[in-house]
Amino acid sequence: MTDKIKTILNAQIQEELYSANLYLALAGRLEAWNLKGMANWMHIQEQEERNHALGFFYFLLNRGEEPVLSAIAQPDLSAATDASAVFALSLNHEQHISACIHAIYEAAKEEKDYALESFIRWYIDEQVEEEANATEIKEKLKLIGGTGPSLYMLDQELGARAYVAFIPGKTVA
Repeated sequence: MTDKIKTILNAQIQEELYSANLYLALAGRLEAWNLKGMANWMHIQEQEERNHALGFFYFLLNRGEEPVLSAIAQPDLSAATDASAVFALSLNHEQHISACIHAIYEAAKEEKDYALESFIRWYIDEQVEEEANATEIKEKLKLIGGTGPSLYMLDQELGARAYVAFIPGKTVA
């Protein structure tokens, strides 16, 4: 594995761990507003992001490399002023992560790292789903206006989401 690939994969671990912290912070904000269903959705996102980080972590280990972890920045929630803004922030962040994943794919192609090229495809597909989910919720909030009984109903809908443990490239018992 080239130094370029090691560097970009370790950076992606940090991106995924930052994502987990962002979603945990957003869950806290939503909990504070008594939007517990939306907070549940964010808590599940947080768990998934941690598992995405572990996928890269184990990929490095399986390739004989030691993952390098560094400090994770504090999420900036200044734009998260209501539920609509929270999900807009989520969508913007997922678009950023998609760009990072695409850069990894490009690096894998350039470096002729076929194992990484195969591995990263799962993340590419996952990002399509992540962006679609955030977009759908953002658009629903726009449609309902973000207040009243409709907000309550959407909060209940998002509260029904259940966590399913999965780490890419790793069997979870």
